[in-house]
Amino acid sequence: MTGSIKQQIKQVVPAAVIVMIMITAAAIISPSFRNAYNLRNIAAQVAVLAVAAIAQCSVLFIGGIDMSISSVISISTIVVAMYSSESAAGMFFSLLLAVGIGAMTGFINGIGVVKFQIPAMIITISTQAFLKGICLILMPSSGGQVNKQLVTFLKTRLGILNVSILLAILFYICAFVILHYTRFGRNIYAIGNGEKYAEQSGIKVKKNIVIVYVISGVIAAIAGILLSARISTGNPLVGDSYAMDSVTAAVVGGISMNGGIGSVAGAFFGAIILTLVNNIMNNIGISPYYQYIAKGLILVLSLMIFQIKRKEKR
Repeated sequence: MTGSIKQQIKQVVPAAVIVMIMITAAAIISPSFRNAYNLRNIAAQVAVLAVAAIAQCSVLFIGGIDMSISSVISISTIVVAMYSSESAAGMFFSLLLAVGIGAMTGFINGIGVVKFQIPAMIITISTQAFLKGICLILMPSSGGQVNKQLVTFLKTRLGILNVSILLAILFYICAFVILHYTRFGRNIYAIGNGEKYAEQSGIKVKKNIVIVYVISGVIAAIAGILLSARISTGNPLVGDSYAMDSVTAAVVGGISMNGGIGSVAGAFFGAIILTLVNNIMNNIGISPYYQYIAKGLILVLSLMIFQIKRKEKR
């Protein structure tokens, strides 16, 4: 296990180095980057994307993908904004409902993959579209009001950090422990390295795949809850970018889209890199449209580099 952890750390180092270089360069180039308000804003943005990246990582590790993450995030903000009244009961109901929707979406995705042999990309895009339609019916435009106590709690400051980013870090610690110190975590990597061989070794592949998709849906819902507290309202389109951004964060962090390779810690640094790219471009006055181009290039280059390294090891 120690050797395995050393290998995971080695995979994370490049992304961590890039983060340090970007922070140093941004601090030198743009004085506004060092502003405490800007740093707190970066931390809040990283929190949502980092949690969404955990959801994506869970399915990437088994060789799948989950594009429904974006709509799960959006509908979670809507549910929380619509039903989280000022009472504690209303708030907890909205949180449980959001998580329940995420779990059900993940279950449908998992059953579609293992029972009906639908490619993960197709089934998750389908549930993404279905949920997006529900989002627009429930709330055609931004609206509603998120419980003020929930907003206050998740925005509570601890230096430049807040409770949201601390929760995200806690989720990463839990994910790391589960992946590296439990049988379930080892099963996930085994499935990603080959379902046939995993089945032969006694792993219940189909059951584990469904569980992973359910976990992905639940974590995506949690990301939506964190986002709802940040924007204080519900929004049917606010999650749209998180499907591809979560994939990009994972790949930049060294996680293979073929499954079985990478560390969840890498996705955290990948999320920081993407957030820094957006923030730096905003600070120097570059149009938001170019941010899509930048993120697309980052994903393509990361995939190319990963494939080159993979061929060199053969």
